[in-house]
Amino acid sequence: MNKEYTGFYDSFDVVVVGAGHGGIEASLASARMGLKTLLVTQSIDAIGRLSCNPSIGGIAKGNIVREIDALGGEMGHLIDESMIQFRLLNKSRGPAVQAPRSQADKLRYATLARQRVEQQESLYTLQDTVVEIETLITQIPLPPSSDSTAEIGSIPGEVRCQPLNPEANQYRQKITAITTERGRRIPTRSCVLTTGTFLGGRIFIGPYDAPCGRLGENAAIGLTQSLNKLGFTTGRLKTGTPPRVLKSSIDFTLLEEQVGDSVVLPFSFDTEKIERPMVPCHLVYTSEETHRIIRENIGLSPLYSGKISGIGPRYCPSIEDKVMRFADRERHQLFIEPEGLETEEMYINGFSSSLPEDVQDRFLRTLPGFSEAVVSRPGYAVEYDYVEPTQLFPSLETKRVAGLFTAGQINGTSGYEEAAAQGLVAGINASLYSRRHEAIDSAYDVPSYEPLVLGRDEAYIGVLIDDLVTLGTKEPYRMFTARAEYRLKLRHDTADERLCQKGFEIGLKSQAQLDKVQHKIEVRNQILEVLQKNPKADNPGFTEQEWENGLVDFKYVYYIQKQDKRVEKMQRMENAKIPTNFDYRAIPGLSTESKLKLEKIRPLTLGQASRISGIRNSDIMLLMVYLR
Repeated sequence: MNKEYTGFYDSFDVVVVGAGHGGIEASLASARMGLKTLLVTQSIDAIGRLSCNPSIGGIAKGNIVREIDALGGEMGHLIDESMIQFRLLNKSRGPAVQAPRSQADKLRYATLARQRVEQQESLYTLQDTVVEIETLITQIPLPPSSDSTAEIGSIPGEVRCQPLNPEANQYRQKITAITTERGRRIPTRSCVLTTGTFLGGRIFIGPYDAPCGRLGENAAIGLTQSLNKLGFTTGRLKTGTPPRVLKSSIDFTLLEEQVGDSVVLPFSFDTEKIERPMVPCHLVYTSEETHRIIRENIGLSPLYSGKISGIGPRYCPSIEDKVMRFADRERHQLFIEPEGLETEEMYINGFSSSLPEDVQDRFLRTLPGFSEAVVSRPGYAVEYDYVEPTQLFPSLETKRVAGLFTAGQINGTSGYEEAAAQGLVAGINASLYSRRHEAIDSAYDVPSYEPLVLGRDEAYIGVLIDDLVTLGTKEPYRMFTARAEYRLKLRHDTADERLCQKGFEIGLKSQAQLDKVQHKIEVRNQILEVLQKNPKADNPGFTEQEWENGLVDFKYVYYIQKQDKRVEKMQRMENAKIPTNFDYRAIPGLSTESKLKLEKIRPLTLGQASRISGIRNSDIMLLMVYLR
């Protein structure tokens, strides 16, 4: 059972800041690995809250959820126990781009998430706000990239600060404690920041703005300033959410019904069957009248008045952005989604807005079936701080401060699934880091432990993290199948085959779970043997699902073999390690721009170096020669 936090001077192996999807995965992973873990949240009642859309999964995102489950995370179990509709997307297309998606009962999902946290051994909770990261200077020289004057490019609203101590430009720091708003100093060996939209958060509704991470919930103020003092480059990003409307006020006879699949595929490989009540969603479209009202009032939007400086998600724009950027479009598609079985609130997917409430009410009522709509919560935009992710190692440990990890929207991503995936990886690596130094309380180089780093050929999670730490982002990052060059290997149904062994080695998967995966692989190989001898064979002694999976592998075996050859070539580059203190300035053939980019990113392998934007093949050849 979870215990109440006691002892003002008590210390922890791992402290996790924030109890959203990233914080839940990070804290559960750490505690399940046997580390004494503290989860600090501004509101224990808000643990696991689905802040925006009431769904989990989607294209590429559904793959990520299954990968989280295969590694030993919790999100798959939570959605299996709270779903109210299921759909397998892209069923008419190839298996590499198919993905599961489920509507979630928001209240049930959050309740289950809180239960998991509160009932987990070795996991403690504390309701407070973290305002400062305390560090000490080690005797290990920092890589040249830690000099903030070497940063390239600009971030909207960015803050670049030199460390308080001039020596911080010569020596790496390591975390020693966190301090909270109420003045508690909590010593810790490692810390994971999963602050979501609350880090310096501010919401906007027309002329109204307030320091909030969600409507009615206070922002986290102070921690950004602490990060700036430690030398981190931070910037501002923006996202938004649509109005919520009461179900009883909608005329559903004017909407197009969308039912889920009759066959429900669990997200978790542990779930045998899902038996839950399922409900429909609905489809509706905007009209020219909707667009006219928005255009006439666009000057009242903080997005267009200049009040908001942060960049919003390109693939999930507000309705006013859609209307202004796609002026030739006569209508825009909206999905009306229930927020749960025990609430009247309906979510209008695709209708986020920061226009004044009276304007929102007017254009909302132009939708078919919404003429008498009753709004329970207005749409709004939220702007928040993030840390430029090129300041991270692929383990999600910060380059400036040893033992400090970041995950989720603080790294510039959007989406519950991306946050949970990063939280799981950061929690695992913070635990491995802390375990390594449990008996070694001294200065150390980086990396002094063997972190979990997933390759781009192993998981969408590997693609996600590699993109962030290698390329960075200037807008909220969202995962798509197109970002993964080896997506044929990353099908949602093979996540357990790819990752369960790693979860077992870390300590998050049991022997029974591993045995189940190994049996699955054996059966699949048997089916491939049967089909190789007789391609027209018809399910001799296998279950329908086993045979279907085997048929997919047989159908794409040639393409998978070709992809495997490319993976082998890539792995030779990934196995070529680059010392963390490598002096790129000593290579005379490199341009000044290439040197600065390499010093900024500090790639750990030739493969990662080759993916840095603007780095040429000739640069990689020069680097290879000098490494030899």
